[in-house]
Amino acid sequence: MLKAALPISALLLLAGCASNNDSPANRTVWVEDGPPVNCINRNQVRSFRVIDDRTIDFERNRNQAWRNNLPMRCSGLTFGQAIQINSRTSQICSFDSITPRSMGSGPNAMRCQLGQFQPMKRVPVPETKPAG
Repeated sequence: MLKAALPISALLLLAGCASNNDSPANRTVWVEDGPPVNCINRNQVRSFRVIDDRTIDFERNRNQAWRNNLPMRCSGLTFGQAIQINSRTSQICSFDSITPRSMGSGPNAMRCQLGQFQPMKRVPVPETKPAG
């Protein structure tokens, strides 16, 4: 089971570090890196990040990830939330589901279907020259 839970102090520390590296030379964006796939190997996933109630990034490393756009909104899934991956194999596939986890969520919590995994890579933001 993968979990994305950091103490609030760690989140604040990370936010502070991010704001100090916001110079144009350090800005990056995620772009698609090949066709979507149905499954990824669980052991290649270092961490994950819930973006919103339909989007989860499964990170391979700092510069590679798979973006999963759920086919339907997942009620109760919010930014930064922990999830349980409901898979019985060494792979995570589009036919598997996730369960949002929060304090007090019980065994009957809602399950949400995963979609295909879009490979993504981080690239530098192209510099734009000032007009004039």
